[in-house]
Amino acid sequence: MRMTRGTKSIVTVAGLALATVLMGSGPAIAEIPVAQHDGWLLSTDGRVNAFLSMSEGQSLPDQSENLGEGYADVGTSTGDLHNARIRNGFLMSILGFTGQKEVSPNFKVTTRVALWMNIGGTRTKSTAALVDPREVYGKIEGGWGSVLGGSALSLFGRGGILVDADIAHDYGLGSPCAIRDTSGGACGMSGFGAPFPGFDPGFVYATPSIGGLQVSVGIYDPVTIENATLGRTPLPRVEGEAKYELKDKFRLFTSGFWQTLEGTVAGGKNLHVDAWGVQAGGMLTVGPVMLGGAGFEGAGFSPVNYLEESVVTADSSGVLRKARGGFGLAAVLINALHLKIAGGAGVFLLDKTKNDPGEPTATTTMPTNPNLIKQNLGMTVGIYQTTGPVHFALEYFRAQHTWYDRGVANATDPTAPVSIVTPKQAVNFINAGMTIAW
Repeated sequence: MRMTRGTKSIVTVAGLALATVLMGSGPAIAEIPVAQHDGWLLSTDGRVNAFLSMSEGQSLPDQSENLGEGYADVGTSTGDLHNARIRNGFLMSILGFTGQKEVSPNFKVTTRVALWMNIGGTRTKSTAALVDPREVYGKIEGGWGSVLGGSALSLFGRGGILVDADIAHDYGLGSPCAIRDTSGGACGMSGFGAPFPGFDPGFVYATPSIGGLQVSVGIYDPVTIENATLGRTPLPRVEGEAKYELKDKFRLFTSGFWQTLEGTVAGGKNLHVDAWGVQAGGMLTVGPVMLGGAGFEGAGFSPVNYLEESVVTADSSGVLRKARGGFGLAAVLINALHLKIAGGAGVFLLDKTKNDPGEPTATTTMPTNPNLIKQNLGMTVGIYQTTGPVHFALEYFRAQHTWYDRGVANATDPTAPVSIVTPKQAVNFINAGMTIAW
């Protein structure tokens, strides 16, 4: 997927730490004690991974490279893509440290700092990879619940991303997000029906889990969409999530967000828009079978994320585009071989605004080129095998992008009706790699 500046920061965190960090409920799964002093317990966790990702398919359609979506790379003379990259998987390589102290029987303090590290970026030789401190937060908790302050995974969309990680791509790759730039983790099903939450600064209150039910509410540092002249954020962004879990076998969740954005356009007209989104989904494990998925709808979305600085998120007049989509995944566990076979599909659909050009017709003599993605369809299948701390993965991912119909003028007779084309791109990926986790 072609990356804008906003997409790059999302992709940099596009895998999710470990399951408990994803849910904001505590330190990572695999902890190694490091030191203990004055009631404090310091532990570490992390992973290192590397993947070979081979791509084959169609180049971006003509005039589509500036749209912010689709896979951009150097094509052949016949308009095909054939490329290889060495990159991180759905998660980057991570080194995390968690400190915990029980101040009293009903008061616990947790701190976490985790560095997310790239193994690659652009194809320019000797370019240094990036290191980002994505998780930096403190949390206090007791019988009344918990309060988290700092940078951690946001509430909206994390239920869906957790399903993606648990069933398929935790130790895989899925959609690579981009070909030209591999900095950051891959996308999994993000871009194909699973909005990625991102790690954003904020304060989050979570209730105690009562019979498996927990509700979380957070206020977050709001973001702007400068390309749509929406540069003012008078209020924090509000997000919430409700989830119900039953013995790691059954999970339901729903989440939502709201943020107001303002700006001033030429002529002194003030803009005031509300971005919003809702997601709901679930996951079920019955014996060796895992099933799960989620759907979303809202205003202010690009395929990968919400409130992204992208020409897809809003038009130049500051009107947010509405989007919807969803994904479904299934897996079969073969415990005797420590093997999992997983697959599924997802779709992202984008609506035009009233300011976007209309659809061309057979009688149109002037081209009407909305230059806007209409649908992303993704299909994934993978084999994942665990041997001790090493997790091997072999995946196939197919991405199909469809743009809105475009009118192409007659080269020899400008007064003749335009030809109507539907720009499309289909790219196949083979991903193979390993992750060593502790």
